[in-house]
Amino acid sequence: MNKTKIAVMGIGNILMQDEGIGVHIIRELEKYDFNPHIALIDGGNMGMDLLSFFYEYNTMIIVDAVDFEKNPGFIDTIENDDILTLFTTKMSLHHLGLKDVLSYAKLLDQTPDDLCLIGIQPEKIEMEMQLSKTINSKIDTLTQLVLQKLKTWGVSSNTHA
Repeated sequence: MNKTKIAVMGIGNILMQDEGIGVHIIRELEKYDFNPHIALIDGGNMGMDLLSFFYEYNTMIIVDAVDFEKNPGFIDTIENDDILTLFTTKMSLHHLGLKDVLSYAKLLDQTPDDLCLIGIQPEKIEMEMQLSKTINSKIDTLTQLVLQKLKTWGVSSNTHA
């Protein structure tokens, strides 16, 4: 059986304010039922330990705080090989871990067939568990972007009853 395995991975440290946005989005997505089933992964700040997920899933969305050098709250979607290109000039706040993981996965020919990074420019990275007002106001937008991307991959979603 050649079944596509799909995952959404949120990356970030929730103790560092906006840096934890990826994990917050995973928590939002846990309110949904997906058909077919997908994996929701709290990647936290696991660094190179994330590599195993690239072996397991061939279709993946990563949600992360990214330094786009834009105004706080700026959102962009980058796909496939363009993600590594992004890291040559602009870096995710987890650039050492995520860049290395993606580079190793590519070197080992283990990158997902479809890979999408949905990133948001953070406003504040300080020791604080609450998101800044700017980033908190973008949770619904980010969640909808993830749901829209999943829909293009044939995944439907409904909130829990």
